[in-house]
Amino acid sequence: MIQSKPKIMIVTSATGGGHISLAYSLQDMLARDYDTCIVDPHPHFVHQYYTWAGRHSLKFWGATYKYSDNEKSALRLHRVLTQLVRKQLRAFIEQMQPHLIITTHTLISYEIAQVCKRLGKNIPLVFQLSELECVHSTWLTLKDASAYLVPTREILAQARARGIDESRLHLSGFPVRRQFLCDYSAQRAEMLSSLGLDPTAFTIFLQGGAEGAAGLEDTVKAMLAAQEASKAVQILLAVGTNKPLAERFSGISHIKIVPFTREIAPYMAAADIISGKAGPNFLTEAVMLGKPFLATGFIPGQEQPNLAFLQRHNLGWVCLERPAQQALVAKLVSDPSHMVETLTSVQAYRAWNEQANLRTHSVIEGLLGICNPA
Repeated sequence: MIQSKPKIMIVTSATGGGHISLAYSLQDMLARDYDTCIVDPHPHFVHQYYTWAGRHSLKFWGATYKYSDNEKSALRLHRVLTQLVRKQLRAFIEQMQPHLIITTHTLISYEIAQVCKRLGKNIPLVFQLSELECVHSTWLTLKDASAYLVPTREILAQARARGIDESRLHLSGFPVRRQFLCDYSAQRAEMLSSLGLDPTAFTIFLQGGAEGAAGLEDTVKAMLAAQEASKAVQILLAVGTNKPLAERFSGISHIKIVPFTREIAPYMAAADIISGKAGPNFLTEAVMLGKPFLATGFIPGQEQPNLAFLQRHNLGWVCLERPAQQALVAKLVSDPSHMVETLTSVQAYRAWNEQANLRTHSVIEGLLGICNPA
């Protein structure tokens, strides 16, 4: 008789690529031993708002993020959003009958706990915290989730300070999809040649996020200026779903447009450095591929603290202005030895994160062993 695998429901939101990437990362990690399913309870207009804000109103997004980043405002926001998603979450739970639930989105954390409570279901609830330097207060509104998967020591300290019991906190690193754990070094030259690029040239993978956010045009211009000075720079420009950005830079020498794709790791691995906005997933993916990260932008409030994390761990550089970006790229091209120390730090952090990720399995096993003995 074949025994069925325990069911895990991973709750996320298509508000940007980061939360979805986290969900797929956990699914990659757990799929061998568990029956996993990814669900998104947010209505479509929530996704549309995130895309609009990311492309056209980052200051407004940053202001609302800061305004709600305290315990009282976070709780008020959660209570409103619970009404928005409770019916869909209830339908997912009743349909799937999960043995355990993981959420990768802060605005479906308190919400899913309330729905489970109203259904009278004692389902273990796991929060996969989703930043590097610090998390928004909405992640820490609920103090008694079954487990908090904490990606960094910095966030571990924050969670402790906000009253989360030590027994619920698990330092498990930042998970990435399986594709970012592969070695692509032997494929680099072939990849660049297949794209019509020079395998010997200094290559930058530049991305603004799955929705093409963070105003990439100035950064592209800075990179092109560095190319004009050195004649040895080329760009893999990942535009996500931003068609106007793709059209703006199509056909330009030394730039290859990379449209949205789920299999992005081989393109990133073909570059010498990874560059773009300082999203936690993107930054960690670069590190797990062994690549230094050049932060050229950030979503205000949400991603700005990641700049300090990047610098503290020497995982790359922060250059937010066009002249600084141009100067740094020119420096790296003329003397690659400037990257040696950073590459050493990247390798060390990659090894730590990969080891920490192994703890996720033991956390899940422990929760299912206690709450689902069968």
